[in-house]
Amino acid sequence: MPGEAGDMEGLRISVLGPTRVRYGGRDVAAGSGQRQAVLAVLALRTGQVVTADELARLVWGESAPASVGAVVRNHISKLRAAIVAAGGDAAAILVSRGGGYALDLADGALDAAEFDRLVDAGERHRAAGEASAAALRHREALALWTGTALSGLPGPYAGRQRERLAGRRLTVLENCLALELDLGGHARLVEELTVLVAEHPLREGLRGLLMTALYRAGRQAEALEVFADTRRVLADEVGAEPGPGLRRLQRQILCADPGLAPPVPATTPAPAPAGTTVPAAASATPVAVAVAAAAASSAAPLVPAQLPAGVGDFTGRTAEVGLVASALVDPGRPGPAVVVVSGAVGVGKTALAVRAAGTVRAAFADGQLYAELHGSGREPAEPAEVLAGFLRALGVPAGEIPGREAERAERYRTLLAGRRVLVVLDGARDERQVRRLLPGDPSCAVLVTARARLGGLGASSAVHLGRLAPEESLEFLSAVAGRSRIAAEPAAADEIVAACGRLPLALRVAATKLAARPAWSVAAVAGRLRDEHRRLGELRVGGLAVETELRRNHELLPEDLVDALRRLAALPVCSAPEAAAALGVPEPAAGLILERLTGSGMLDSPAPGRYGFHDLVRLFALPG
Repeated sequence: MPGEAGDMEGLRISVLGPTRVRYGGRDVAAGSGQRQAVLAVLALRTGQVVTADELARLVWGESAPASVGAVVRNHISKLRAAIVAAGGDAAAILVSRGGGYALDLADGALDAAEFDRLVDAGERHRAAGEASAAALRHREALALWTGTALSGLPGPYAGRQRERLAGRRLTVLENCLALELDLGGHARLVEELTVLVAEHPLREGLRGLLMTALYRAGRQAEALEVFADTRRVLADEVGAEPGPGLRRLQRQILCADPGLAPPVPATTPAPAPAGTTVPAAASATPVAVAVAAAAASSAAPLVPAQLPAGVGDFTGRTAEVGLVASALVDPGRPGPAVVVVSGAVGVGKTALAVRAAGTVRAAFADGQLYAELHGSGREPAEPAEVLAGFLRALGVPAGEIPGREAERAERYRTLLAGRRVLVVLDGARDERQVRRLLPGDPSCAVLVTARARLGGLGASSAVHLGRLAPEESLEFLSAVAGRSRIAAEPAAADEIVAACGRLPLALRVAATKLAARPAWSVAAVAGRLRDEHRRLGELRVGGLAVETELRRNHELLPEDLVDALRRLAALPVCSAPEAAAALGVPEPAAGLILERLTGSGMLDSPAPGRYGFHDLVRLFALPG
């Protein structure tokens, strides 16, 4: 009944586990999985207007029924009725606005937003050197999870958010464990880390933490066995060696590096500042005392460092890396440097961008922001979502992030004004996806990767990647599969390079297959790639597959380009007149089709007026 204590809680939505809705302390029946998926979209975009068409695309994807508009309206009506039945004011919570719907939630009403708020608080403590307070805030955030995020909800949006949230949770957990390890918790963390490594065997960060915890607990042999197991798992699963950080840690353990010694425990906990109350249940723990002491501290500005780790076997592209790096730090530009790296599927755009960004990291002392835009997927990242992530990384609490995309962009540009920050936007689909993410200050720089050239972005520099040179391709094979092995069979290695069309993704697959099968000869792999009808099927190992990447790009093509691609595959190289004859269309229309296919990354233009397929793209496009 109104007036009860529980009513003061208002509407609360949980998505960090099975979706749950409560109002005034009572459960609200949210209905079917699709209805909950509609609610989840609105909740995770709190305050933003989402049109019925957007809801249909995000919840039903390509399987939307013809009557999806009526279905959406019905779900909204039923959700409002459920809120009213629980005693809430549906008109003030689930509103119709600007041609769509918006869910207006109070601060703390969504567990995912509360999770972000606590993590942000923890990161501020960590930046201020307050490790105990940071670890406790992270643990509070992790305690909000009750299972798999958006558990059981259908639709592409729920799937993508489920993956994003799971990845963020794992990153926060890893950071939390690292903090607790540095606070001397090695003995009690061994069991938790052992379970986590079993659940995430390819996560090298967790394995490094387990090795450190075991070593500090006096279990050096077991720590080294974790490294040996890591090497076996990586070789079996992806044909790779442990990264440089893990190898360095192994060497430190072998030589009993004093830098790995357990931290010296504090003998006297810091007193709480005047007026701060330490909860009685926690007053005996140093962590709780540290949290209380940190409560009145001012927030230090965050310096994001989001660049992903580069590949250890990056090969070639020296001129391109130098060109990108110099363009990013060009002091004479009137506005922020915007550098676009474009190229076809599998050409190594991301690897080059990360390498170039790493070389200029020191020039951007105020931080580096990174976002994967999923431009080649069916659900590209929305600029509003990317901006929210950037604002959190820059220290804006989740509850203070504006709801509207334009306002988020304004806040983002304001925060970057006068700061030297590098922004890396990986995998853009088009200019629209990028424009809101550009800072306005000339002290910043932006590096964009895309399959299309994004000529409408007004980039200050553009680099288009083609195939690797023959010598670079052989060096790439050697770096992954082993130099002595490749040098022993040079003719077979040349044959692999030719079969892969000097495409970095294809070369990595072939080299990884060699590395994972030490008993195979180079000639054996070359022989399996010789048959064009089997080649794409052979260029697959673990989660890497050339055909999969080509298919993803192919699925984004409109129907007229799909048909044109199939017809043109019979012409490895052509001009507009030749394409017009093959397609049965006038020459100007053929030229437009050729340019559109080139922009999609499915066709190359090696010279003005000339167009051609990469060998593997042609094999993929050929009918039958």
